[in-house]
Amino acid sequence: MVELTHTIKDTLGFHARSVMLVSNECARWKSDMVVAHGSREASADDPIALMGLEAHKGDTISVKISGPDEQDAADFVAHLLRRL
Repeated sequence: MVELTHTIKDTLGFHARSVMLVSNECARWKSDMVVAHGSREASADDPIALMGLEAHKGDTISVKISGPDEQDAADFVAHLLRRL
């Protein structure tokens, strides 16, 4: 399992456009990915659940990735999150 953390920099927070981008890209990998914010967790490929995390600018989210392509997926997700 690989775990990443990311602090939201966008003034709009983890909003609809960024959530859709993350969920669409994460759905392409074989590994399971879970995004957590505070006590809430959501599957990375479920945009509605990701919106429910209510992550705002300055909040830190974590992404747990486990599966056959977890390292490649983690590298990609880390790059993706840095662009948000």
